[in-house]
Amino acid sequence: MPEENKSDITKEEAETLKRQLRAMMIAQGFTIEKVANELKDRYGTKESKNNLSNKLSRGSLRFIDVQRICSILGYTIEMTPLKTSIEGLKLK
Repeated sequence: MPEENKSDITKEEAETLKRQLRAMMIAQGFTIEKVANELKDRYGTKESKNNLSNKLSRGSLRFIDVQRICSILGYTIEMTPLKTSIEGLKLK
């Protein structure tokens, strides 16, 4: 069995991301095809409906792709610090 790359996401994480993005698309009235077309129009990507669908299914979207999809759908990604220090000690 091949060794998993530490940067790879788990199947569960990929499924969660896929569900979240699809729910956001539905909430905003978008299809995968419409998102793929918007990616082409706004960012000059060569994303097809099938390619985007496959990336969602495999969990192989890059962070920039997720940022752009969120922007198209009217969302932002917010990053907040973990409640631990650099040494891994819990902060109060």
